[in-house]
Amino acid sequence: MFLSRISFYFTLVCGLIIAMVIAPSAKANMFSVSETEINQYLSKKGEIADKIGFPGLFAMDYKVQNLTAKVGQNNDGRVELSGTIDGLLNLQKNDYVGKIDLTVDTIPYYDAEKGAVYLRDLRITNWTGSPQQYMEKLEPMMPFLSRSLAALMATMPIYTLDESKPRDMLIKKFAKGIRVEKGQLSLDAGIL
Repeated sequence: MFLSRISFYFTLVCGLIIAMVIAPSAKANMFSVSETEINQYLSKKGEIADKIGFPGLFAMDYKVQNLTAKVGQNNDGRVELSGTIDGLLNLQKNDYVGKIDLTVDTIPYYDAEKGAVYLRDLRITNWTGSPQQYMEKLEPMMPFLSRSLAALMATMPIYTLDESKPRDMLIKKFAKGIRVEKGQLSLDAGIL
């Protein structure tokens, strides 16, 4: 049993090394997750709901939906996320229903134990909303919304490896860190 396990890992590592020697481009692609894969993963997550508020002043129930990622396209080492927030803002006992189109940029990090990519250091870079007459009322709430979104993104992965796939199993086994490249996240393997 022990020898068969060692043999399996030895074969796996040798196969990986041979593949990387034979096809140099395989190394770059084998340990990377593309922007397309991340967007497919985000589309399967659906909407994300949360609440924010400050007792006696305001409360907001909101849903984030239609999240899409741009990896390494605008800022070096950052991922840009765009999405729509549908919310109900209660301000001084008045309810306002609105929609915000939001763009944030953030820094990804890889949790090797969970095999998942999370986000931190979220910054809102652009937002517009409707109906326009409510946007002035919403502007003072944006720092609260930004903190709430940052807390969500720190606990919600934008990509989780699927260990039933051989490539993802290899990444989880060997990847130790992450590098942002244009259009992909490359996971650094400690053995290579």
